[in-house]
Formats: sequence, structure tokens, C-alpha cells
Amino acid sequence: MFKDSKFWYRLIFFCLLYYAILLPWQLQWLPATLAMMVGGLFWILALDFKAKARILSSNMLASLMFLSYIFVVVGAVYSPESKEAGKEIFSKLPILVWPLILGSIPSFRKAEIGGLLKVFISSTAIAMLVAFLYGLYRYQAGGMPYVFYFNDLLTLVKVPAHYMGMYITFAYALVLQRWAIGRPFYAKKWLNLVLLLFFAFSLVFIWVRMQYLLFFFVNALIAMSYLKNKFGYGKASLYFSLYSIAFALLLIAIPGSRKRLTDTYNELRSFNQMIDNKQTNPRKFLWAEGLVLVSDNLWWGLGTGAENTALNERLESVDAIFWDGKTTYQLYEMGFNYHNSYLQIFAANGIWAFLTFLALLFYPFFKLRKHPFRHEARIFLFIIILSFLTESMLQRQAGVLFFSFFYTLLLVMPSAEMSASKLEDS
Repeated sequence: MFKDSKFWYRLIFFCLLYYAILLPWQLQWLPATLAMMVGGLFWILALDFKAKARILSSNMLASLMFLSYIFVVVGAVYSPESKEAGKEIFSKLPILVWPLILGSIPSFRKAEIGGLLKVFISSTAIAMLVAFLYGLYRYQAGGMPYVFYFNDLLTLVKVPAHYMGMYITFAYALVLQRWAIGRPFYAKKWLNLVLLLFFAFSLVFIWVRMQYLLFFFVNALIAMSYLKNKFGYGKASLYFSLYSIAFALLLIAIPGSRKRLTDTYNELRSFNQMIDNKQTNPRKFLWAEGLVLVSDNLWWGLGTGAENTALNERLESVDAIFWDGKTTYQLYEMGFNYHNSYLQIFAANGIWAFLTFLALLFYPFFKLRKHPFRHEARIFLFIIILSFLTESMLQRQAGVLFFSFFYTLLLVMPSAEMSASKLEDS
């Protein structure tokens, strides 16, 4: 039934290639979102709307994505912050558009989806290489060492550090997983090894502590399993321990990451009260006040775009003083969000939006046993679930674009069952 539409679906695939290339860069003059807009146009020109509707009607994960976006729109109706609500409706549009496009057309060939993952990995590596080279140029021109760390390292790339850290962890995990099962992304074994080491090195300088933790988890899940099957439990434990120690020593050796570890230690020991003039992490107060707002607005939340205003009003009563490297500040002065995607959604749109979001993240685990991309999908979900614990990742375009695209590509699109209407059979 899709035979006459094959040409348009080829064009959609080229849009996805463009998107996968530009996602780790997010350049204003060459936006990744252009692929979504042009791909949507090709989707319309492909026609076959009845067939598309029939496929979507049986696609549970696409329906959950649609529902999560509907909660954002409904929340805008009763939100006291109409301007912010409008911005959020627009910024989260990919959560509606990608499943609409990819969840209603024949799945691409497995090699083509794998090719999109490979393009993303390669583009992420190139983006980080350019970031380091530009940092070196700035340093040689009289810059300070901070040009190699956190957001300063990503001046050209324009992706905030917490998001780039998530991208790198995902790219690293994909390369490691494919290598472990004997189907590496790159034919040259040395290239896979170089990429793994480069991504690990990049994570050190990105300075995102959750991604440090995820790095150990990813290696424990993938590398440990591979080593155990190849060498036995004893040698596997030894090799994994040595690799983990090497990474930990690298964290300690690099001044920037060492500072982050020191800050973490001080925050943990000062959790209950200030010790040696050290304050704990702001998230303690953000989450505590956020939970109060959630409990007070359980069913429908505060309204799309209104949750941050309410949070910062509550933070005015928090007397904790923090240091940003230049001066002291109090939390309400910084315009914080919840630094937790689950709390953010709950506070904005209530319990039904929160439960829908949980279903999006955890329901797929029950359907992945025979999934053609089960390994990649599990990796993606694992990274998303943990990364969303310490950051409101869907509050910025970099998080929405990453989540909506790979969730749709790995979970929504392959789940569309079309018996005799595969693209290759058209």
C-alpha cells in the first residue's frame, strides 16, 4: 500500500541523516529542526493518510508520546504564565512530530537505522574534536585553562554541557555494545577503540557528574558481561576493575574534574548543615520545595510554564548561601528549574502527565525481547532514565530533540508492524 510513496520516504530518510549529523552541533544558522519541518512536508506529500492512521492506531508508544504532548497543551490553558506556556508548546513540538512521521510509515531497513546511529556517533566525535581544538586555540591565544571545561569547552558546538555529556555517554555505549556483540559500527577495530577512549576522555572534561556515574554503570552492564563470557568471572572482574581505576585516576589527575569530585565530597558531608563553610548541593532545596509544590497541586499541576515561577517564589524562604566561583548568591536569584525531569513534569501538569511519562520510559522494557534494536533501546532508556534524575532535560531544545528523535527511531518506528508493507518490499 506504500508502493507509490517510496520516493517520499527516501527523502524522509535523508532528512533523518541531516538531523543525526546536526544534533550534536545545534547551530543557529543550520538548525537540526529543519529536518523535522522538511520531513513533515515529505510525509504530507506521501499521502496514504488512511494507511498511516491505521498504523498509528495500533502504535502504543506513539500514542503515549502524543498524550504527553497533549498534557503540555492542556496545561497551557490554565497556566498563569501564558507566554512561557507558549514557548514550551513550541519547544516540545518534536515530541508530537517525530512519532507522527516515523510512527506511521514503514520501518526503514535495519542497516539504515544502524547507519543513522553511526552518523550520530561520528558527528558527536567530530564535534568534540572541534571543541578541543578550538579550546586549544583559545588557550594558546592567552585563554585560561577553563576553556577546556564544561560549557566553555562547547562554545562552538552550542550544546550545553549536561546535554552533550548525555550525547557522549549514549555514543560511547552504542560503540561499546556493538563491539561487545561482535558487530562493531566501524570495520577497523582500532577506530572503535580510539572512539571509546576519546569519548571517555571527553566525559572527563565535560564535567557532568551524573555522566561520570553513568559511565561506570554502562561499563558494568556491557563490558563486564562481555568480559565475563570471554574470560570468566575472575579475569573479567580484574579487567573491569583496572579500567574503572584508570578512569577514576584520570578524573583525579585532571584539575577540573578533580575539583568536581572535591565539590561532590563537600556537598555530601554538608548535606544536613554547613561544614567548614561549605554548602550542600542546591538540588537538596530545589527537590524539597518541588515536592511541596507537587503535593499541593497533585492532580493537574501548576500549569505549563508556571512551575518554575512557583518554585522560585518558594526558594525566597531558603536562607542557604552559595558560591558560583565569583560571588555569593541565594537560590531565588538564579531562576532555577527543578533539576529533575520527573518533578518538573509532575509540578507542571500533574499526576496524569507524570504517569504517562513513566509509562513512556518503563513500558518498553516489557516489549523489547524480540525487538530488532533491543540492545540499543535498552541503553537509550537506561541513560535517559538516570540522566533525567538530576536535570530537567526536557526544558531545553537540546534535550527535547535528543529524546524525541531516538525514542521514536528506536522504539516507536520499529514497533509499527506492517506484515507485507515493509519499505524494501515496496
